[in-house]
Amino acid sequence: AVTRWTDERRHHERRNAFGPHSDSFWQWQEQTADALWDLALRLPPWPPQSLQETVKLGRDGLGWLRDDPTRRLRPGLALDAFRPVAAHLPHAPDSLRRFVDGQLLIAAQTTSRYANALYGASALDLPRRGVVHLEGGMGGIATTLAEAVKQHGGQILYKQKATRIVTEQNRPVAVETQRKKSFPASIVIANLPPWNIAQLLGDSAPRPLRRLPAHPQAGWGAFVTYVGLDASAVPADFALHHQVITAEPMAEGNTVFLSLSPAWDTSRAPTGQRVITLSTHTRLADWWQLLEQDRDAYEARKQVYADRLLDAAARALPTLREAAQFIMPGTPVTFQRFTHRVDGWVGGFPQTSLFRTWAPKLAPQLWMVGDSIFPGQSTAAVAMGGLRVAAAVLHQQRVPWPVARDVVLRSPG
Repeated sequence: AVTRWTDERRHHERRNAFGPHSDSFWQWQEQTADALWDLALRLPPWPPQSLQETVKLGRDGLGWLRDDPTRRLRPGLALDAFRPVAAHLPHAPDSLRRFVDGQLLIAAQTTSRYANALYGASALDLPRRGVVHLEGGMGGIATTLAEAVKQHGGQILYKQKATRIVTEQNRPVAVETQRKKSFPASIVIANLPPWNIAQLLGDSAPRPLRRLPAHPQAGWGAFVTYVGLDASAVPADFALHHQVITAEPMAEGNTVFLSLSPAWDTSRAPTGQRVITLSTHTRLADWWQLLEQDRDAYEARKQVYADRLLDAAARALPTLREAAQFIMPGTPVTFQRFTHRVDGWVGGFPQTSLFRTWAPKLAPQLWMVGDSIFPGQSTAAVAMGGLRVAAAVLHQQRVPWPVARDVVLRSPG
């Protein structure tokens, strides 16, 4: 087992696990990540979609270079914009490569052979930046955002699934819902994957959306297993997050991410109990094909995958099965049912190139946010993408940014 420390202990831990020759990789990773996070927190509009955004991108880039020209003008940093993380692992032991690949699969949706080096260095830095636990987990984030909307005069409409974005002259004018209601709208910001937005627009979808394949070809679904267990089975010093790699190739139960609810968060589980979420990347098409052609085989595969995840998790917590009070698996089909994301597609696009990425503006006054736009998935990434769109919309409406940038974003590094 390798522990990801946020302090100086990380150096000894990595050297002990992967040998002293791994130091050069981690030095590159941390130095590159520090530089890229400093640039990212300036909210550069990437990829730019207008002359104004191009000017801002250049201004942000020049300011970033001036702050540390010696390091940021080195040729290797520019080369990393075009090469994968694997370029920095030429003679790495398999243990280090697997360790890096496992984390990149979560944070970049691909492995070191394909993940862009600049993006990958930043993605590998997320544990060093620190992990935050909020009461209520992901639901707590949603609740906080909803409260903020209401506090600023907005309205949240629940059980009002959008079924159509009405457009006139290539601009949105209304959003219709499954309850046959229509809401006038001069600006629409859709927190949805491109395929869902294309469905809402129908024949009026812009060309990039019309050219999408019928189903996502790049990226992943998730197979998850939710476990409620007796809290007494969890050691006091048991970390809240584990990644278990049992075999290669990664995904399909060979790599399992374990997330445990904090003992203090009684909103996630009753007193005396804890909740564990187990997940693995999985191909979408296999599940949908079985569901449509052989329901019994679909259910059998679901049980096989649940057992595979539980067996992997038991390597970290041997008493898991005995302590389990309930076990509930979910497939990409489940994800589509509850999130309405097409085919249960999660995690956004694999971050293989900085130059093949979706920009947020789809048409005049029509925007996309979430894990489909750069910089992709993770709470930090989608927040930065959302802030970029907010800044663009406010500027378009000639409304000043309400607070200073350094109040909105602070680097924990």
